[in-house]
Amino acid sequence: MPRVECIAIEGLELWFNSNDHLPPHFHAERTGEWEVRVYFLKQGGEMVRVKWPKNRRRWPSANELKPLLEAVENHRPQLLEEWQLKVSVGA
Repeated sequence: MPRVECIAIEGLELWFNSNDHLPPHFHAERTGEWEVRVYFLKQGGEMVRVKWPKNRRRWPSANELKPLLEAVENHRPQLLEEWQLKVSVGA
């Protein structure tokens, strides 16, 4: 799936997959360490799901996720608008 830009946060790679599934979400990666899916219409602990590492010991810390979650809170309407413009939902 081709990636399209999402929001920007220093130290993280953030993207939508151009052909993805519901519910609306984007991916966030700290290169070589971890990747999460961010379900930006959800709240609190339901918002982030770790995609990998599956067998690694390096999970994102609360301090690493804090700027990401703050950005989501501050830009939720824009994220939904970008999702609707850039993502084709697969069946």
